Amino acid sequence: MNTLSLASIFQHHMVLQREKPIKVWGEGPKGAIVTVTLDGISASTVIHQNKWMCTLPPHPAARNLTMTVSTDIPGFPVHYINDISIGDIWIAAGQSNMEYFLRYDAHWEEMKRQPKNPDIHMYNVPQLCFDGQQKDISGSGYWFQEQDKAWELFSAPGYAFARSIQPHLDVPVAIIGCNWGGTPACAWIEESYLENPPLDIFQKEYEAEVKDWDPFQLRKETLAGFAYDDSQEHQEEWKSVMYGLTREEQLLWLKEHSDAPAIPMGPLHKNRPSGLYHMMLEPLAPLAIKGVLWYQGESDSGHAEIYDTTMTALITCWRDLWEDDFPFLFVQLAPFDVWLDCTGENYPEVRRRQEMVSRQVPKAYMTSIMDLGMRYDIHPKHKKEVGERLALLARGCVYKEDILCLPPEFQNAEKSGSTILLHIQHAGTGLSMLGESISALTVTTEGDVLEPLSQTVSGAEIRLTFEEEIDSCKIEFANENYVEVNVFNSAGLPLKPFICEIK
Repeated sequence: MNTLSLASIFQHHMVLQREKPIKVWGEGPKGAIVTVTLDGISASTVIHQNKWMCTLPPHPAARNLTMTVSTDIPGFPVHYINDISIGDIWIAAGQSNMEYFLRYDAHWEEMKRQPKNPDIHMYNVPQLCFDGQQKDISGSGYWFQEQDKAWELFSAPGYAFARSIQPHLDVPVAIIGCNWGGTPACAWIEESYLENPPLDIFQKEYEAEVKDWDPFQLRKETLAGFAYDDSQEHQEEWKSVMYGLTREEQLLWLKEHSDAPAIPMGPLHKNRPSGLYHMMLEPLAPLAIKGVLWYQGESDSGHAEIYDTTMTALITCWRDLWEDDFPFLFVQLAPFDVWLDCTGENYPEVRRRQEMVSRQVPKAYMTSIMDLGMRYDIHPKHKKEVGERLALLARGCVYKEDILCLPPEFQNAEKSGSTILLHIQHAGTGLSMLGESISALTVTTEGDVLEPLSQTVSGAEIRLTFEEEIDSCKIEFANENYVEVNVFNSAGLPLKPFICEIK
């Protein structure tokens, strides 16, 4: 190798993570000495096996810096990276609800009119699922800011997070979009974390799907499917789906596209186990980051019963890759019934498993959007609110502001005669209810539904009064695929789903 190169993330207008060691890496001629200099501080290393990495000491927040990368070989050009900021980097990861383009957001028109914030930087990792894939990736692979042509194609939750939190931090904030619609969590996890039960099910299912294929025919049909998906005609058609269709329009869409080329599962498929981990995530490491924003789970509803194990493995895998136990902020799945040929009957179980992760995994924090769902759309249009709630979560749990940032959650219940009191944590200055009764609340005893005579919300309590004294009962709140939660804490966050039994 007779050239010196840097990893693709190192480009003009980029952001480096403050207050953590700065690692810079790339490729070059074996035996050469490479030197990286930033703000007057240098680090050098000898290139081994054509790969190199230099580590600079932690640096406070800064703007408009230049990095130089050079070798001791006469005549080799010096690399200059200009307009570098140092601040906080968050990775916005997951599937389509994290990928969800800004142009589809309900608030897009008002967001476009906001004054530009020069301290917000964005980068989209190219969506490539195999080496040599040919597709249009012009909106990705470079650092940009608001008003750039790639802006409307960026993650709406990721951007809204940055826009909400940056003024509170007063440092540059970067969001790296590393996401792809329709992907299961196993596509983002390295192989060794999927070897043992129950997570070995993903590899077993993959092998079962490909075992009867002729390799030549599989590749042929795969490339035909990609050609259709990536065609300009399909991309234009798909916009209408993402902006939103009525249920009747969705059924018509399914009928009209029933014979569209499909991409069969195989070694080139984006959803194959570990594929996107290697193609999209791994190249980012070990660029220091502040943390991860995660919105995913829809494509794991088929294995909802193990989603806590899956998500725990993913968080562990990513932290191991970076050798950093950074915070992991995630979104509980929104209410949803049916969209195209997708259904949400397993979502309540996914949400329960997400709740388990938030309780069991250190520095994993969950926000709720149980008030923002859409019955006939898997993609809620109010992503600005999702990003703002993630920012609130970060401000309280990561940056340690003394604010109410967690959604209200059931703590315990007590019964007194014909009255049941539900005690709620994280109520703030008091719970509130929209409307005259609590939606999505069901009380049953021995299979019979009990209707409360009254339901009141006050302070950190929900009071249910019945006609007669209750011996025992089961209380379920928002334990359905689609609901409209209408109980909130004083930060405007909705009450999370829960189930409790009173005996």
